[in-house]
Amino acid sequence: PAMPTPKKKARPVKKMTARSLPKLETPVGDPIRLQLTTPAHVVDAHVVLLSGCKDEQESADVSATSAFGLPKNAGPGGAGGACTNAMLKCLYDDNPDDSWLTVLVGMQSWLRENGYDQVPQISCGNDGFDFRRPFSLLHPRCGGDPRRAGRTRAVLIGVNYVGTDVALDGAWNDVEKMRSFLHDEAGFSRDKDSMRVLRDNGTDAAPTKANIEKAMRWLVKGAAAGDSLVLHFSGHGVRTSDAGGDESDGMDEALVPSDFRDAGCVVDDDIFQTCVRSLPKGVSLVAIMDCCHSGTLMDLAYDFTLTEKQFAHEKERIAKRVPLNGNALSEFAHGVVHAVPNTAKRVAMSAVKVVDVACEGVSEILQRVATSIPVRAIRAGYDAAAEAGEKNTGWRVGVHPADVRVAKFVS
Repeated sequence: PAMPTPKKKARPVKKMTARSLPKLETPVGDPIRLQLTTPAHVVDAHVVLLSGCKDEQESADVSATSAFGLPKNAGPGGAGGACTNAMLKCLYDDNPDDSWLTVLVGMQSWLRENGYDQVPQISCGNDGFDFRRPFSLLHPRCGGDPRRAGRTRAVLIGVNYVGTDVALDGAWNDVEKMRSFLHDEAGFSRDKDSMRVLRDNGTDAAPTKANIEKAMRWLVKGAAAGDSLVLHFSGHGVRTSDAGGDESDGMDEALVPSDFRDAGCVVDDDIFQTCVRSLPKGVSLVAIMDCCHSGTLMDLAYDFTLTEKQFAHEKERIAKRVPLNGNALSEFAHGVVHAVPNTAKRVAMSAVKVVDVACEGVSEILQRVATSIPVRAIRAGYDAAAEAGEKNTGWRVGVHPADVRVAKFVS
């Protein structure tokens, strides 16, 4: 079926001159970068996990999600997971930019300011993940436009553990909010062939261990380059002794299904093998785990964490509404370094438009030609110099285009 056009209109880009950008007082510290923790789990597919807390932490179930200030059409009020609702709050809010970094910092800021100790985490399957890119549940190449997406599939799991001594109140609501966001904002189809919902509400498929594992297999079955997949879980998470000997801390993390007393839990090793290892190159999978002990719940290769100094700097940047890498020097450098490739991109796009070529392969060839000029070497040298300068002076200088389509092209 045709992908629905999202109802949410794109926010106009706020043009800020070098003079209008406020000065940031907090130092950035060391450059923010990915950390390789599990080399054996590097994969070609675009896989990102946004989790509600560190492995050793617990994730809260909030009794009244009205405190998050979500719009009325976001879904039901009442109880809900802190991670899911903090993420949605950041995505609905008008931030200076919609990058992964801004969403992560915004979530952590809100949770900390409201008395929650949990620290949201991001991990990914390879070093191609760019935290400066706009946050999106769609494939990165789509630029947020579902019309450019391949097949979309989503599995949404909410477990309230009805009738047990560990019952929750908000997991079903989290699923409903995610279903609304995926369809209304991200452009996902929600027919039975594109979206599956598991809840212990007596109506949807039961979130038993067998059904969760079956849904995960369905999610990735037949996945091909360009497809956008989403896995969302709201419920309990636990830590167990590492059975495979692959965990540095000796502990596995696991999802808790509704029949955990009889069937046990869904361990991170199995989630990686089912959902990640089999994905072909070019597929996108974004997972949101709103449960305790979820930091590395998919055993992905790279972790993305912030030091306190980095967090303080980014929090100030967002509060003062400075776009990512927005300062006088980087604005100047942006104009110089990206002038040639941006012009080349426009020429390439015009050429494609004139001949009305629908083949994506031809478009990719034109883009490769446009970016094969020496300016790539200039930018690489500039990035190295900027990193060295940052270490020595504390000044944060970066080059990154604000326009989503330009960002995709240059990368």
